[in-house]
Amino acid sequence: MSSSRPLIRKLLLVGDERKGDFRASIQQHAEWLAGRGCSCEIVTDRESSLADRDADAVVVWGGDGSLLATARRMGKNQLPTLGINRGRLGFLTALESEHSRQALEMLLGGELHEEQRQMFACDVRGAEGSIGEPVLGLNDVVVSRAAVGGMILLRALRGAVELATYRGDGLIAATALGSTAYSMAAGGPVLTPDLDALVLTPLASHSLSARPLVLPNADGVEIEVVETGNKKYAYCMVDGQVQLQVPLGARVVMSPAATRFRQLGLGPSHFFRVLKAKFGFAGVMPHRR
Repeated sequence: MSSSRPLIRKLLLVGDERKGDFRASIQQHAEWLAGRGCSCEIVTDRESSLADRDADAVVVWGGDGSLLATARRMGKNQLPTLGINRGRLGFLTALESEHSRQALEMLLGGELHEEQRQMFACDVRGAEGSIGEPVLGLNDVVVSRAAVGGMILLRALRGAVELATYRGDGLIAATALGSTAYSMAAGGPVLTPDLDALVLTPLASHSLSARPLVLPNADGVEIEVVETGNKKYAYCMVDGQVQLQVPLGARVVMSPAATRFRQLGLGPSHFFRVLKAKFGFAGVMPHRR
């Protein structure tokens, strides 16, 4: 955020009432903010829509899952969003909960940076032409076999061009922002979050030649379910939160969304600091004599 932006007069404070003393903690912050001339609306129902809320910015208390859910719930109404970590890892959130007052001071003072992150729409299209309701996402789409069942066969396409086939447990299609989540755990590369790119990472592939593949995001990707391991469906999970059934012959279509997530944070260099702090990424080995 720059000094030329309007002053913060109204905030939307988001948490999850199912997790501990969130409401009391958020209420305390709301009272503190009121003393600084900022009105607040508190939302602790994780299922409620945020598509019609009016605010200068959103502050989310929770882990990465809370931030992802908030982005999806805002729909086309993407507001500048600051994440304050009260979860376990908190890679996407900007600051830890013990620094929440500092984070809010920076927000009110216009000291945070807004960085826009690509989002996607995911839907399931049947072989007979049906199209399911699209789901907005930020991190990744995972197409996988049933919990109990054999390997599945998937085909990745862009238009009429077949990119690859994957036989195994499934396939992850992650955005650059989502490349540090499930995709990285499965052996995929880390992409800096400012890239408009997708990475396809196979899950327990039956073929040694199957490797992660990085693609430009512009045309999205389609994942066709060719075999389902003797089960009725494969499954599609969006951002680890919304599950869709994918029948044999259907395609999961992941397309770039018209809207972008407006992430508030400490600037581009913060990504590399967090990457090293949270994951020990590319840590330098201590010198040995």
